[in-house]
Amino acid sequence: MNLLRRSCSFLIVLSCMTVPCYGAKSLRVAAGNTVVHQLVDSTFFHADPKGWTVAVDLSGHRLEVGDCLFRLTNGDGKAWLSASISQERTLAVFSLKTDYKNDPLTVAVPVGTLEKGRQRRLLLRYQRNSLDLYIEGVLVDQEWPLGEIVTGDHPLLELPPRHPSITIWAEPISNAQIERNNGGAKVIAARTDLLLGPEPKFLQYSRPRGWNTNAGDAMPYFHDGEFHLYYLLDRRQHHSKWGLGAHQWTHISSRDLVHWTHYPVALGIDSDWEGSICTGSVFFNGGKYYAFYATRLRDRSERLAVAVGSDSIHFKKLVSSFFAEPAPPYVHGPNRDPFVFEVDGRFHMLVTAALRASDGKTEGALEHLTSNDLAHWTVEAEPFLRSSTEEQPECSDLFQWRSWYYLLYSLSGVTHYKIAKSPLGPWTKPENEIIDGPEAIVMKAAAFRDDRFIATGFLQHDNHYGGDLVFRELVQEQDGSLGSKFPEEMMRPRASSPISIKDLHASTAGASAEISVSGNDQLNGTILAGTTGRFSLAVDCGNGKTERLSFDRAGRTVEWIDSNGKPEHAVLKNVQVADAPLKVTLVLHGTIADVQLNENRTLVHRLAATPHKLCLEAQEGEVSMTQATLTAIQ
Repeated sequence: MNLLRRSCSFLIVLSCMTVPCYGAKSLRVAAGNTVVHQLVDSTFFHADPKGWTVAVDLSGHRLEVGDCLFRLTNGDGKAWLSASISQERTLAVFSLKTDYKNDPLTVAVPVGTLEKGRQRRLLLRYQRNSLDLYIEGVLVDQEWPLGEIVTGDHPLLELPPRHPSITIWAEPISNAQIERNNGGAKVIAARTDLLLGPEPKFLQYSRPRGWNTNAGDAMPYFHDGEFHLYYLLDRRQHHSKWGLGAHQWTHISSRDLVHWTHYPVALGIDSDWEGSICTGSVFFNGGKYYAFYATRLRDRSERLAVAVGSDSIHFKKLVSSFFAEPAPPYVHGPNRDPFVFEVDGRFHMLVTAALRASDGKTEGALEHLTSNDLAHWTVEAEPFLRSSTEEQPECSDLFQWRSWYYLLYSLSGVTHYKIAKSPLGPWTKPENEIIDGPEAIVMKAAAFRDDRFIATGFLQHDNHYGGDLVFRELVQEQDGSLGSKFPEEMMRPRASSPISIKDLHASTAGASAEISVSGNDQLNGTILAGTTGRFSLAVDCGNGKTERLSFDRAGRTVEWIDSNGKPEHAVLKNVQVADAPLKVTLVLHGTIADVQLNENRTLVHRLAATPHKLCLEAQEGEVSMTQATLTAIQ
């Protein structure tokens, strides 16, 4: 802030003028203008409670590290809105301060993205529920304010001697106006592809386009031959809106898992009191689509809600809540992830909650509600599931596949499941109770054509919330337990023909030959364990960072070991390790390593860096890999 104060050493106070292009009351100062005008009317920023808009034209303006573009103050020198260039010239940052928190909200754009634009025109729009940053009509970042902006009695605009052109409107410019004044929808769509890249064509290991975006909790849904995926659109890895998350539902769909249609946000933040639109479920009944969800409030408590649509794309929020808060013995606060299903004409809802025990401790639970009409709900006396710990079972899912019923839920992000012969239980825990491994976060499943089920979750980035989408096809074993494999339609396309690799051999007496990889590769092979009890597939990421996919025959585990020899989070238990030839597929996609074993167990993992070499190693005895091929992928 001291740097900003030094940079914004010259004060300019603007007069009112009309700007024909938007037809709104506005204030404008041209680049380099150093004339002091009359004080800004203190009612200017309050004239329309809906908000305001600030335009910054950086055309011909040289961007330097630490540059202050402008500051709006409350008359006492305290800035409530400022714009600057961050250190290392990486971001153009806009900071907005309200009375909710001491820390300001910031929206930003990488300077590199900004310089792709031809005219470098930025538009910052404040609506009480959102703070939107545009480049030439393209939405590049968002935040979601809470609280009041303290502008003071005499708000002033501070500009440095060398400043860009600034225009301020006393109202939030509409989407239609932004579109009209930036060439129309088709031009903006092409410009969006230029600035942010095209929409992901291949959904496996993808994230929503944008510079600070991630995929969060997934909500797959199948209806009328179409596979829909709703998921939480995340910015800043759950740090938006001062950590409340500010998630919104985004939506894609496909009929073949190959060609995908991308839709606008299905459920967004429409009011400033909505801290986040949390995970839920979609349910079809009586010709209507119901989107059940939870809203996180400013005190971090959660409120159940529903939206209804005549199609699967557009939803209208109907009510603020089914009840204000869970009644005892349920604890106030946790009240999210509603999942709705039907049994014999009666509707059931499972909700993430917590019980208060007699000793004062809490126990995670799935609260059970029932209804006859999807509008009026009764809380059942007994929870549907108890976690037996303080961990709350999150993002539940329940479905029938053939003669078995499956209850999915996540503990600390790790997806567990139980099986039963009835939709209401009793439920039993299978030997392999985890789908994929601990890094496949919050997986939920939906049916697909030809009696298949597709599960979807996400792989975290930098061990923080949100990351890349991960898809799995579920495998049903004879005893009803579940395995997983790669959906064939969603395998990354080949960039070259497979290259055959001569058989690899490793023993404690000597290492095998190495395999060079590009970081976007698929390795297929069959492992013959021979006399070894433990062996590894080493992944060299450079700079002394080698992670190992470690196989332990006696322990029946497959896990990732880091470069210091310590176990990572990613581990599979109860695996038949090399009692017979073990068919292995390893997909490397940047820092993602995804493993499939015998087409019925999978394990996804985030590497420390992009790998460039593989090596088969034996910690005991000897091991071989035969029939190996390496394919470059897109």
